[in-house]
Amino acid sequence: MLGILDIIIAVFLIYALFSGLVSGLNELIVQMLAMRGRILFESIAALLGELPRETGSASKRWFSNFKRMLGFIDRQKAQLTSLLYQHPLIDTLSPPGGSKPSYIPPAVFSTALVQVLSNNNASLDAVRQSLAKRPEPLNKLLMPMLDEAGYDLEKFKLKIEQHYIAVMDRVGGWYKRRSQFMMFVIAFVLASGFNVDSIYIVQQMQKNPEQIELLVNIASEYSAETGKSSINITGITGTSADQEKIDPEEALLRQIGKLNVDANDFRNLGLPVGWHIPLLDAVEHTVATQKTESQPLTLEFLLLPGQNNWLLIIIGWIITALAGTLGAPFWFDAISKLFTIRGTGKKPE
Repeated sequence: MLGILDIIIAVFLIYALFSGLVSGLNELIVQMLAMRGRILFESIAALLGELPRETGSASKRWFSNFKRMLGFIDRQKAQLTSLLYQHPLIDTLSPPGGSKPSYIPPAVFSTALVQVLSNNNASLDAVRQSLAKRPEPLNKLLMPMLDEAGYDLEKFKLKIEQHYIAVMDRVGGWYKRRSQFMMFVIAFVLASGFNVDSIYIVQQMQKNPEQIELLVNIASEYSAETGKSSINITGITGTSADQEKIDPEEALLRQIGKLNVDANDFRNLGLPVGWHIPLLDAVEHTVATQKTESQPLTLEFLLLPGQNNWLLIIIGWIITALAGTLGAPFWFDAISKLFTIRGTGKKPE
């Protein structure tokens, strides 16, 4: 029983560190593309009725949705949103470097929107006149709020805030689904690119008890330190003010450093992963013997010894990729619980 638990703990440790690598790479891409700010802009444009549903062929809709998933939309279709972002209350929320804010407080949004619609007049009559000239979706959204507020400016702003909060709650779930899909793509690329085959790893570990023991000891150390979690998915609405003040370049450098640590941690496990590359063997042989190969060599990536079923290999990559999307905290928590069952390691609080 304990032997089976040891194997499971070892595999979970692999998944935990692989998940940390996936999360770190995902966060690096998010920061490089300023995706949180882009997606928030898109969400507000949709809220204001400036982002119509795409029509046309299936390929055109797919490409459009893919661009939107990365946060790239046509700014010319979002003139009111662009004008809103120029308002001092929102513009001052932007982090250094010119990227867009990834979080806008509800009160700031409602105040800025009313002032933009009224042309800084802060008059509900001016807002009504402005709405009459705006696209129908925005008119249908705000006119009932205006009537329900009874021409009370503060009540009108409060209704806008409430609707904004409800929309941002949905955006948080929408963003998480986008992130999960993106993390799966990243995880599968890593798993297939570096041949991290879960099925093969388990098969090889069963033949190598010493490696299982080593991995269990490493997992015990991590568990004793309450888990070594990498970056979590941060929702659009969950970015703190302190994070917004960090310079994008500084944040990017920090993330690169964390990603490097995650990569080193995974590499130091000494797992049966990667590809057999004869060219590297030839280079090592040449360096050791000081003799050059007589035959020309080509760069080849061959399967590892014992890997011979492509269907099982691909399934192994998919298992690894799926595990990589669950996040390091999930796996470290599972490891902690397994140590409790095993009778050693950190006891859960």
